[in-house]
Amino acid sequence: MMKEATFSVYITRGIVQYAARYGVDSDSLCAAVGIEPALLKMPDQRITGTLHSAVWWEALKRTGDENLGLHLGEAFNLATFGIVGYVLVNCQTFEQVLEKLSRYTHLFSQGAYIHFSVSEGLVFCDCDIVDHLKNYLLKEPRQAIESTFASLLTATQMLTGKLLCPLAIWFQHSRPVDISEHERIFQTKLYFSMPKNRIIFDANCLNWSVLSANSNLLSVFEQHAEAMLDAMNREDDYTRKVVEAIAQKLKGELPSIEAIAHSLAISVRQLQRELQAEGTSYQQLLDETRKQLSLRHLKNPNTPIHDVAFLLGFSEPSAFHRAFKRWTGQTPRTYRLTVI
Repeated sequence: MMKEATFSVYITRGIVQYAARYGVDSDSLCAAVGIEPALLKMPDQRITGTLHSAVWWEALKRTGDENLGLHLGEAFNLATFGIVGYVLVNCQTFEQVLEKLSRYTHLFSQGAYIHFSVSEGLVFCDCDIVDHLKNYLLKEPRQAIESTFASLLTATQMLTGKLLCPLAIWFQHSRPVDISEHERIFQTKLYFSMPKNRIIFDANCLNWSVLSANSNLLSVFEQHAEAMLDAMNREDDYTRKVVEAIAQKLKGELPSIEAIAHSLAISVRQLQRELQAEGTSYQQLLDETRKQLSLRHLKNPNTPIHDVAFLLGFSEPSAFHRAFKRWTGQTPRTYRLTVI
């Protein structure tokens, strides 16, 4: 099963709080999508893209504002952006802002990453959508990308005191019926259904000074951000470790999450939290590991199908047949005939 991109609650909270300006009750919105309102008080937590997308859609429905992403970006405040916001306000130049934003995008979104390049006096700042994870942005990019680009303009003015005047903006999503708000906010040529999400502007802007620059504070906050980034990168280790442990212990009976947690010298509760942060669960990993092992075993014609079922912890061959059909759409016997 493909892992799902996760998003910082900082972003989710921003949507909920902005919707409140329209008179939308925050608790009611959260209840409608199935998240605890208390989660908004833990902005460093992460939620799945599925939940984050549900918040977007519920906010769109309740506000009736089809340009919610644009307006959220226009009202963006770096102070609500957690550690990344603290890093950005202490940068020296706008170029450094873009460098740090590129480096730390992953702290608030696994669904997209920002990077920029300079060529012939122009800056090409791209927001690329991640396609190697289950990612709601692949189907529903509009609000998030428009919010990101509008936020960048707002943040630039906040940081430098100057208006960033793009030469052009590209969007991968199709053109909305009414783009008057896009034209008002971006004040430039707008292109839709493009190969990239991109802002193009004059490279001289990179030299703009950041008004609140403080190199000592930048160093302090960057250390924090780096530690968070390291922790996030290590998180994926839990998925790998759990899969390895399941594969080792899956010999005729299903290993419990308690047994796996014990083998990893971690509490069950902590393991569940770590896996949730990676967008998965013990049950998902157990199911996926059994599937992958079954595919491997069935390629060996000398291993009887009922032995495969036993090895993978199925009490009856019929239960294995049902699971395999769910995984692949084929029976174990049919699959074996196609691969041998």
